[in-house]
Amino acid sequence: MDIQTRIDELVTALAAVRGVNAVVLGGSRARGSHTPTSDYDLCLYYDPAEPLDLDALGAIAATVDDTHRADLLTPLGGWGPWINGGGWLTIDGAAVDLLYRDLAKVDAIVAACRRGEVEIAYQPGHPFGFVSSIYMAEVALCRILWTDNGRVAALKAMTHPYPPALKQALIDKFGWEVGFSLQIARKSAGRGDVTYAAGAAFRGVACL
Repeated sequence: MDIQTRIDELVTALAAVRGVNAVVLGGSRARGSHTPTSDYDLCLYYDPAEPLDLDALGAIAATVDDTHRADLLTPLGGWGPWINGGGWLTIDGAAVDLLYRDLAKVDAIVAACRRGEVEIAYQPGHPFGFVSSIYMAEVALCRILWTDNGRVAALKAMTHPYPPALKQALIDKFGWEVGFSLQIARKSAGRGDVTYAAGAAFRGVACL
């Protein structure tokens, strides 16, 4: 059985779990920039008014994962308030990530982005930080694999055209920091602090 068939079967199983509002494909495979070894990022959108049945999700994960471990998934909030949990599975040797997404929070952030309101927070796995507009980008680029209503599709429609207020907000928030970070990098390099210089240079580039 090929991996795409296994993914299709997984989506069908996930769709039957209480609380799952939509299953979408994200990341490089949604953008079409993937390689044969790229992960499959499956985002599970849920409404906090009807929490996910984590026991059912865990049972599905244990069944399809190559190791059949029982502790594959985190609780809600297990990875922080933004990438708020999920699990890393391996299915027939392919990396498949399950990621929780709070629909109420995503809805609020998309509305804020359209008003030109952006924030950035600490998040493991995101060395630059998690910029709130990532939620909007995820919705804009994702492929909806299953949904029981039109909430994610409605959010997707709100991302086009690109909001001018969001464009200006990102320029205002990060534009000035590019030159500032490079100044710090030069100063740090001059005193031999290579680690700090590398970090400052990375931040300057990431602000672009």
